[in-house]
Parts: sequence; structure tokens; C-alpha cells
Amino acid sequence: MSELAIFELASLLSSRLCHDLVSPVGAVTNGLEVLADEDDADMREMAFRLISESAERAANKLQFARLAYGAAGGPGADIDLGEARKVTTQLLSDHKVELVWQCDLAAVDRLVAKLLVNLAYLCAESLPRGGSVTARLSMQDTMVEIAVQGEGEMVKPVEGLVQVLSGESELNGLSPRAAQAYYTGLVARCLNCSIEMDSAGNTLSFFCHTGL
Repeated sequence: MSELAIFELASLLSSRLCHDLVSPVGAVTNGLEVLADEDDADMREMAFRLISESAERAANKLQFARLAYGAAGGPGADIDLGEARKVTTQLLSDHKVELVWQCDLAAVDRLVAKLLVNLAYLCAESLPRGGSVTARLSMQDTMVEIAVQGEGEMVKPVEGLVQVLSGESELNGLSPRAAQAYYTGLVARCLNCSIEMDSAGNTLSFFCHTGL
């Protein structure tokens, strides 16, 4: 991966994170402005509720970003899948998506964990009317198998998702939303595996396997 491509990907992911945080952080600011100017008890209670809910949403997004994109655990570290489940559940709830977690292992290599949670997020983002995402991780001999399926009233994945996941798309033409899909494919390639995708009706599925 060239230095320019690394720069482009970092820029896109930064834009994506900023986009995700603008709304909840802006809502906190609005709530504080109301508290500074408003004496009505009902309005102040509403402002407190807005601040609390928005701060929680921002924290959920940051915790997920640290796990999905950041250096959580450090090189070679294992990630606790119980914690990964908690962080991913909190994020997906903002999208009105229920997470069904079916993982046989207690902890896995951080790249495997990143692949799992990023695929779950890709599914959730493809369900604009909400739904459910089932994330499965199992061990077969020396291979780890990951299967993630999203189901909802409407399935609308990123345009050209197969090409984005495979790294065939040019980075400079991607949207910040698509950059997360590109990054997910990059994680898979770092694990020497490819992501199989299937979309039919009201479901979107991903499957991959990698050796430990």
C-alpha cells in the first residue's frame, strides 16, 4: 500500500469519525445552551436528558472506533469478545439494530476481532430501517470462521461493495462511508483471507475464514 493510499484511507476514516460525532456532540452543545438561558423546569429537564443521551451516543461511537480502527490491545494482543460484544451492541442500538452474538471463543487476535465487528457494522449500516445482525465466530480445527448476516425491511449496502471490500476500488473516489468497507477488506487481506458476500431479498451476509 503506497504512502498516498495510506494518507487517503486515514483521511477518509477521520472524516467518517468526525461525521459520526458531529450530531451527538452538537446536541450536547445545544443542551448546554438551553441550560444557560432557560429557567423553565421542564425545559431544563429536557436539556439534561438531551445532554445525557447525546453524550452516551458519542461515547459509544468513540469506543467502537477505538476497537474497530484503533490500536486497541496493541500488536499481537487478544481482544476479549465479551467486551467487543458490549461495544458493538451499544453502537448498533443507535441504528435501531439488534445484535445477536454467537461466538464460541472468549478472546481472539485483535485483527480477527476487528474483522468481526466491522462486518457487523457494515451489515447494520445497510439496514436503514433497522433490523437484526447476527455475528457468528467459531473454531474449526485451526481455522476461525466468521459469518455475519443482517436482516431487515430494507437492505441497502454501499454501492459497489464487493469491489470495495476486495480493494479493487480507487480510494480517492470513495465516500467516508465506503472507506469503512475498504478498511474492513484490508483487515481481511492482512489475515490472508477474502470476504464472501451474498445479498438476497431482505438479507445481507458475509463469510470468511482464516487460520490462527
